[in-house]
Amino acid sequence: MLLAPIDASLRLADVMPSCLAAIVGAENPLGLSTVTHAAVVLVDGMGAANLREHAGHARWLMQAWRAHGLSADVGFPSTTASALTTLTTGVSAGEHGIVGYSLREPASGQIINHLKDWAPLVELDSWQRSTTVFQRAKSQGIQSLSQGEPRFANTDFTKAVWRGAEFQGARSLEEQFHNAQNFFDATPQGLAYLYWPALDRTGHGSGSESDSWLHRLEELDAQLAEYSGLLGPTAGLVITADHGMIDVPDHDKMVIEAESPLLEGVSAWAGEPRAPQIYLSSAAKRDNFVKAWKQVVGDRAQVVTREELIASGALGEVAPGVDKRLGDIVILCEGSLAIYHGPTASAQSQTMVGQHGSITPREREVPVILAGAWA
Repeated sequence: MLLAPIDASLRLADVMPSCLAAIVGAENPLGLSTVTHAAVVLVDGMGAANLREHAGHARWLMQAWRAHGLSADVGFPSTTASALTTLTTGVSAGEHGIVGYSLREPASGQIINHLKDWAPLVELDSWQRSTTVFQRAKSQGIQSLSQGEPRFANTDFTKAVWRGAEFQGARSLEEQFHNAQNFFDATPQGLAYLYWPALDRTGHGSGSESDSWLHRLEELDAQLAEYSGLLGPTAGLVITADHGMIDVPDHDKMVIEAESPLLEGVSAWAGEPRAPQIYLSSAAKRDNFVKAWKQVVGDRAQVVTREELIASGALGEVAPGVDKRLGDIVILCEGSLAIYHGPTASAQSQTMVGQHGSITPREREVPVILAGAWA
């Protein structure tokens, strides 16, 4: 089994559709009661295991989490671009098409980094294939607000993944809560999205076991305890995440340089260090390529073909054409391994401590914390 079972009764894809269902008084996977307004706070990088292991630094969050005990599986890839799209569309990566941090565009052969520019290589509406929950809300007369740092306002990722919502830039979590409060006050029904990136950034730079990360967690906990009641008595709040995090020490980082025989026949390299997606110039050499990589990584990673990955169900149902975006070979790191493509990996990326993107339960399981009217 490619994806190990995890103790999560929900999928990340269930969260936002459940919020919309609660606004219209419909049954939903989270069992949320009817509200007039709903907000989702996405804490980038707050995995369930990361939170459990540091419960003493997040007392409000842990108390709220234990009240319902919900967690969700973000699926694969456990990377921000894929998981946020899963959250806002309510479908798995194989259906919405963002099946990696970066991918090769089949027609041009160019690599698309989903957190940077997509155009003019692809059309936003066809590359991110799925209708968003915000669009479904709009069709029912319900307005939506999405928030993030001001610099995200006009990015291709924002345009494709938050379709149907009005984007508002904000520089702090406090500002986002006040924006959501004002938005709810002005609308009879509304759906809001808030985003807090600091935990993920600190984890990448210093590690999820560092004092800096714990300080960020304490800061988040105090802010959520203070702001969670701002949205009003008929507004529900869900706090969740897009992935967990594994700290990778330098001795577990494998850098594959240009002269390595492991790059023989490689035409492009995408994905990320925990889940490289490798494109080959000749399918005829694929079996030998897989064998060589398996000998190198041993039991520290799974080396699978595109067809094996799709057949495993790890991506959910794979829509027509999405299969061609995937690497011919995908390496799924387990333990604390990370694999870098020397010719293209930046020096900064090679210093990252906290990482994610692969199939382990630690990367995939995230808390689903209910507050506000759903507390």
